[in-house]
Order: sequence, then structure tokens, then C-alpha cells
Amino acid sequence: MLNPKVVADMVREIDIADPIDWGMLDVDEEQAMALITSSVLEHYERGILPIEPKQRDYVIVSTLTKVVLKNFVLNLKLLQAAARGTRNV
Repeated sequence: MLNPKVVADMVREIDIADPIDWGMLDVDEEQAMALITSSVLEHYERGILPIEPKQRDYVIVSTLTKVVLKNFVLNLKLLQAAARGTRNV
């Protein structure tokens, strides 16, 4: 079983290079980190870890690709909204 604290600490290390902008959100960063870390670990341990290793690699890489792609699209929407002077995303 993976340690949620270690995962959260690693995310914080990654966040140094590419910080999340929490500025306009009414969200407690630590609570959000704990909730999302717990949810992802539960999904990993129940749904991904039992998969045969080669297939698991494809699942992990495709999931990461989906998350990065979704983040890319969201960032583009934010940039376009900023260019129009609106905040509607």
C-alpha cells in the first residue's frame, strides 16, 4: 500500500516547478490535497494495481495523458477568457 503522505509530499515537490494557482478559489489546499490523494490512491489500489503489469503501464500512461490534455484545454480556455476580459470558462 502506498503512503498518502509520501504521495502528497511528491505532489508538493512537483508543484514547486509548476505551481497550482489557488488564488481565486475558496478551497483549503491541504484538505483538497488529502481528499484527492486519498481518492487517487484508492482508485489505483482497487482498479489499477490488480491489472497485469504491461497493461497497467498503458492504463497509467493513458490516464496521465488524459489529465494533461484536460489541463491543457482548461488552460487554453482560461487564456482565451482572459483575452476577452471575462472569467467564464
